[in-house]
Amino acid sequence: MGVVSSTAGRGEGEDGKDRSQQAQPDDNQDGPDGVSHSQTLWILIFRGFPRDIQSARVTELCIVFDDNESRNLTIRIQGHHPNFSVEEVWNQAPARTRPHFYRRLAVATVETSSELDTRLRDAILGTNVNNTESDWTCQSWVGDVLTALQDARLITVEEGDNALNGMVNYIARAPWQ
Repeated sequence: MGVVSSTAGRGEGEDGKDRSQQAQPDDNQDGPDGVSHSQTLWILIFRGFPRDIQSARVTELCIVFDDNESRNLTIRIQGHHPNFSVEEVWNQAPARTRPHFYRRLAVATVETSSELDTRLRDAILGTNVNNTESDWTCQSWVGDVLTALQDARLITVEEGDNALNGMVNYIARAPWQ
């Protein structure tokens, strides 16, 4: 499995070729059927409701399979302290059509050899839910997941840091109180 930055393919590469056209140093990315697959991870941010303040903004993660917006998995925290749990929702309508949608931030595109590859999903679901700290939220969970994905080498440190900084910036645009 190779990792492609969310900014891959921009700029000049060797011999004037676009980087997306160059051979990758990883092993063959094609599956047994000769087709490579991808999973793009997004952070979804929703306005707080009924009042849009920073602490009420909701964050979720969404994996889009093979750039097909209708083939997706949304993973989110549900419940309240001290009873948070993780929920998976398959093949939701595009986030921009959901109530209170605010922004979608690309984290990374992970190249896989099979459309059945679950490493990204499993790493997200394997991230602990913190039911001990009263100030832990879905925003904290996204940060914890990004760290876990970096540790698992599914995303780079730069991708995780950029995504987390972007999320924090969009959350900070809401009123503080």
